Amino acid sequence: MDRIHWFAVSNPEQKRFPEWRRSFGISDNGTVFVPAAMAGDDSELHVMLCASADGQSTTVHLDHHFVPSDWLKREFPKHFELIEIIEARAQLTLAAAFQQQEAQRQG
Repeated sequence: MDRIHWFAVSNPEQKRFPEWRRSFGISDNGTVFVPAAMAGDDSELHVMLCASADGQSTTVHLDHHFVPSDWLKREFPKHFELIEIIEARAQLTLAAAFQQQEAQRQG
């Protein structure tokens, strides 16, 4: 499995969400991983088992299951819009990391 780089967004004001709920991962091949708990009413374990049965890569971060965002949107669309926001944030993160690498190479 590819290496996964983990990121967490800040807690919104007056909110105290645990870090795992605010986290996402980006694999070396560009797959975005989000908490399996975003499926809604299904348990994390059930969602992870469904993903595995579908041949998807899954991972554990901060003692919680994470699954590919594109798969979760398709199979459990309850939080489709929120997953799309996370994917957009991941793309911005990748772009910023790429720019930083390029600047270091040129500098």
